[in-house]
Amino acid sequence: MPQTFLELSEKLEQLRALEQGVRIRVVETNYESLGVDTPEDLAKARERMLKQG
Repeated sequence: MPQTFLELSEKLEQLRALEQGVRIRVVETNYESLGVDTPEDLAKARERMLKQG
């Protein structure tokens, strides 16, 4: 699916699917998550994975 104006303006890739009628499920968990949106985030995620084994 091509990117949509809304996705590009809001910077949320989930909007592309939603605008096409795709259902998205969101589930709350007790786990700590880590967003990876930048090269710096990726470096932090890799470091965290190495520490956890």
